[in-house]
Amino acid sequence: MKKALLLSVAAAMLLPLGMTSSAIARPSPHPHYRSGSRHRVYRRARRAHRPYVRVPVYRPRRAPVVVVTPPPPPVVVVEPPPPRRVVVRRSEPAVVARPAPAPEPEQRTLLGVNVRLSGASLEGEKVGLSSAENPTMGGAGVALKARFDESFGFELSVDGLGSDGEQVDQTTVPVMGSLTYHLFPNSRVQPYGLVGAGVHFTRLSYLDGRYNHDITEFAGQIGAGVEVFLTEHLAISADLRAQTVFKDLDTQAKIRTDCLNQVGSMTGFCDNIHDADPGDKVNLGVQFQAGATWYF
Repeated sequence: MKKALLLSVAAAMLLPLGMTSSAIARPSPHPHYRSGSRHRVYRRARRAHRPYVRVPVYRPRRAPVVVVTPPPPPVVVVEPPPPRRVVVRRSEPAVVARPAPAPEPEQRTLLGVNVRLSGASLEGEKVGLSSAENPTMGGAGVALKARFDESFGFELSVDGLGSDGEQVDQTTVPVMGSLTYHLFPNSRVQPYGLVGAGVHFTRLSYLDGRYNHDITEFAGQIGAGVEVFLTEHLAISADLRAQTVFKDLDTQAKIRTDCLNQVGSMTGFCDNIHDADPGDKVNLGVQFQAGATWYF
């Protein structure tokens, strides 16, 4: 196809040249004009006009050229790291962490003073001069308490007990020492037990004091109770104690002689001594106590 286009263009260019040469070869239409040396007539040569032939040229469409320029590479500025700082420390001995010791249990104060109310009752009789001997007695007392350790302790007590009767008045002063053992020593509520022994100083007064008989008795006791701490220093307690009282009445003759010397033989009161047992006697009984203790 390109070759045909080229031939067409060449033919178009050669056509005007042929036409010009034929025009020059034709005879002149004015033969009377002759050329001479003297008279020259110049004629303008006819200018050949080339025909304008527009030859369509097929030019295929081209796809637009898209030039993709990659983005410029990112500029990475690498700064040098700061100079390394080296700190030299002296080596210290390794410290081994030990577990914290367990908290020690709360320790109760070892010394305290107890003030209490008391009541006691014994079975049987003392001398045998009256059936009203060994009545139920009441009174008050004081005790000194101490702890050997958390559980074991000691108590020294003095009580004053008495009773007023129609036939006989009886007064007893027990002086007792006891060992104590406290359960749950670090608790506010502490049950405890005790065992002890001591002396009872007893006076029997007959006939409104006309005849008095004093007895020194050996006593033993065993009991249990509970102590409740209201504060660190103040506690209240109550216990029940079983007692046994042993007494030596001397001889029957001596008691009757003392009675006759004080009362006389007119009343016949001292005659009842014949019915008394002249031997040693043992009385059993109970004692209840309740009070408060201040620990230092």
